[in-house]
This record gives sequence, C-alpha cells and structure tokens, in this order.
Amino acid sequence: MMKAKSIKGNSTEEIKTALVQSMADGYKPTLAFVFISIKQDINAVSNILDQQGIRIFGATTGGEFIDGNIGAGTIAILLVDINPASFMVLLEDYSDKDPEVLTQMMARKAKEQFKNPSFILSVSIEMANSVGIGEPILRAIESVTGADTIIWGGRAGDDFIFDETVVFSNNKSLKRGILLLVLDGDKILVKGQAASGQKPVGTEKTITKMADNWIYELDNQPATDMVMKYLGLKLTEEETIAFNPINYNIMFSVAREKGDPIIRGVGAFNWKEKAVFILASIKEGDKVRFTLQPDFEIVDEVTGNAEKIRQSEMPHADALLMFSCIGRLGQFGPLISEEIEGIKNVFNVPMAGFFTYGEFGKTNQGNNEFHNNTCCWVALKEK
Repeated sequence: MMKAKSIKGNSTEEIKTALVQSMADGYKPTLAFVFISIKQDINAVSNILDQQGIRIFGATTGGEFIDGNIGAGTIAILLVDINPASFMVLLEDYSDKDPEVLTQMMARKAKEQFKNPSFILSVSIEMANSVGIGEPILRAIESVTGADTIIWGGRAGDDFIFDETVVFSNNKSLKRGILLLVLDGDKILVKGQAASGQKPVGTEKTITKMADNWIYELDNQPATDMVMKYLGLKLTEEETIAFNPINYNIMFSVAREKGDPIIRGVGAFNWKEKAVFILASIKEGDKVRFTLQPDFEIVDEVTGNAEKIRQSEMPHADALLMFSCIGRLGQFGPLISEEIEGIKNVFNVPMAGFFTYGEFGKTNQGNNEFHNNTCCWVALKEK
C-alpha cells in the first residue's frame, strides 16, 4: 500500500518547510505531483524535491488546491511513496516535432517498460495554437497501447493569462512539452471519472457546416443566430464588438455513439461569417444541444457518482488527483469548493488538483476524450 501526503504553500520556503515536516516521521516519498502557479519559481521548487530523490510530475495551473480551499498563485503538491519500479516519468519537447509522432514514441517506451501501462498526462501549450494538442495526443497513445488504455489528466494553465503554459519534471521544464506519468497497471489500480454534470436542454441540432473548429451552420441556420436565440440576446452592432462569449459560458453537449455526451465550449464569434469557434475537436455531422448553467444539483450528481464508483470498484484508495476545467471556476463560483470537497470526502484520502485548460479522461460507458468544462478525478491504489 502506498502512503500519500498533500502539502501546499505560498512560496518556495513554505514548501521546503512543509516537505521537511511531512518527512519528519521517516516518510520517504518517491513521486510528487506538483501543481504550481506560473508566477512561482518552478526551478527552485523542483530543486528542493530533486535533492530528496523525489521524481516530479509538474504542471502550471489556473488555480491549485489540496482540499476545498482553492489557491491562486500558490503551490499544491501530492506526495506518494509508490515503488519506483512501478512508474516512470517521461517528458519531451514537441516545439520542433510533430506532437502526435512524439507521443507515439513515448507510448512505445511506456509499453516496453510495462505490459499494461496506465497514464497520467499533461501538456503545455501556446494558447494561439492549442486546438491540436488535445484529442490527437490521446489517439496517439491509444494507437500504441490500445483504445482501452487508462488515460487521465489535464493541460497546464497560466493563471488566466492565456499565453503559454509549462510542464516540468526533474531538471527540465518545457513550454511545448508532453508529460507522461506511466504507471504499471498490474501494480497500481487507477479509477476515475469525467463528470460535467451539465444538463442539455432543447432539441438536438446537427452541425451542417464547419471548418477548422468554426461552426458556420446548425441545422442549416447561421450558428451565431442560433446561439443568440439560445441566450435570449439581441445585440446592436456596437454591442457585438464588445461581446465576449467566454463571459457567457456557452457550452454544447455533444452526443457520442457510446457513453455520455461530452462538453464543448464556445471561445469566439465571427459576426461577419456568422460562425462560432469551438475550443476542442468537433466535426460536421455531430449532434449537439445547448446546456443549462450549473446549480447545486450538479455537485450532488458528481459527488454521488463518485460514491457509486467507490462502493462498486474501489472501496479503498490511497491517493486522489483532480483535473478540473478553469471554466468551472468562473461558472460555478462558490459551488466549486463544494464539488472538490465533496469528491475528496467520498474517498477521504490525501489529494491535490488544479484548474486546467482542458481535461483528459474516459466518459461513463464511453471512450477516452479530451474535454472542456469538465471535472476529471482519479483515485490511485497500490495493489
């Protein structure tokens, strides 16, 4: 059985003190999940852990937490003492390489090490060119290890700056990086859930015209007209100039052939072309519905589903990770703390998590997906 401890701090010095205190009883962690504000000194924090021989899975964030108390500009770390023979950390730079080909190479390395690998994944991105660094990364892993491979994680953030993010491990940090924690699936049990809890409303609509993540038509009608009708807004020409769809949390529920629908967020409008830009992969012919804004029921649903998994699949966990979309932070308000605390209380083990720029995880009864506006939690247990 692995032992986990979570620590947090507002500075490198606070983390150093907390680490010393956590190890005072003889505890010797082998791996640290480090979720850190881009404003903090990544190298200094890495050096502290490196000096103790602790391997690092690190990402910058849009906010970080080890419980329901959400930090901004801080450092949250989950320490675990997994047998070093049961995991490996891979980090590669895709700045001058095809990210899919690079990911396949990394997955082959994982497969050579473990017959049945599971993955915790993060990537760093330049926001202007981020669309392809989502679902294609999942498919690249699956092309080597199979569609049933367990993959969870989230893209790194940068405190709402929306410029560049960072992933890092020991002695290496990258602004265009792919970071994989590879776990021996025969030794480490990994169970998780991707949960948006958002309720679709209205009739299903078909994407009838789109290109390069821009939806031009829904049911052969201009996409912006359909979205404005859903929002109940009629804007003047001057008002359209100042209109920012991010402020309205416009979400589509996208049907899948099997499993739960996935969520796709609207990131921009093109009023001239009457098109809307979608923040992750979507295609012509997809069936979509609009969604309701979240309420207390969502927290109950997400927590309740976690309790079902605990009872049926993992009565006892050793550690908990959470990758929650940065969109939920603004959309949920104070409810977000209740969601985080609710899931933590289901398993009642040390946890850490961060607010992401997109999440990776399997839908209920479905496939591995890249998500928008979703909470992915992952429980770990050493067999």
